[in-house]
Amino acid sequence: MSVASIKALKLAPLDVPDVAIARAKSVGGEPAAVINAGSIVAFAAGITSQEQEDVLYSMQLAQRAASGVADRYTAIRDWYKKYVEVLQDTGWVMGGFSPNAQRVDESEFEMAKAALKIMLAAMTGPGTAVLTAAITALEGMAKEDGFITLFEHFGAEGQVGNFQMGAVEKGAAGELSVVVGAFQMLMTENQKKFLFFKWRDKNVSVWGDSTKATFNRAHYAGLRDTVREMLGVHAQKAIAQLPLKF
Repeated sequence: MSVASIKALKLAPLDVPDVAIARAKSVGGEPAAVINAGSIVAFAAGITSQEQEDVLYSMQLAQRAASGVADRYTAIRDWYKKYVEVLQDTGWVMGGFSPNAQRVDESEFEMAKAALKIMLAAMTGPGTAVLTAAITALEGMAKEDGFITLFEHFGAEGQVGNFQMGAVEKGAAGELSVVVGAFQMLMTENQKKFLFFKWRDKNVSVWGDSTKATFNRAHYAGLRDTVREMLGVHAQKAIAQLPLKF
């Protein structure tokens, strides 16, 4: 994607809720995990602050561009078509990505566990522990916690959840590898903290997939300033670093 193509994208407005949470910038090189609008993103050790920003901003651009052309909750396949397109055009080299219906056989179902299971099936490296710690951190929070409010503001509406997960690692040659997941959940009732609610009697339907990708840093470097300009000065307000315990 050229600079002109990025400037031509129609982005949905960034309507950030007023929540009292620390948005401390992560220290480059240390394991970290953040809420990035409707995504939960984990970074293994060794990834610089600039690399973290590049991944997060490209993902946020993809979310807002997708919401600019399709409803996130009622036109989900069109939404993800645009989401993947923008990721690829900003430097993500992705494998097959075909979110599909997932069977719900358990008498008691929890979305967070199901999504994490799908993610871990594609992961083998140190990002596994960081993503698991991120989910654990969210699980321990109250329904009214600012992190939960921020995530659900962008990742759920009414009885529909549409959210993403990502886990980023650095290879021996310095390349960034990413496992990215896409998930939708249809619920029978509105539930705050829906990722961790214990659903029973199969009264939910789930749709999702995960895939491996690499992030072409050299390609993105030529687009970085334009992406920052498009997202605007408030982009960081949709990003919040989670408190992790290992």
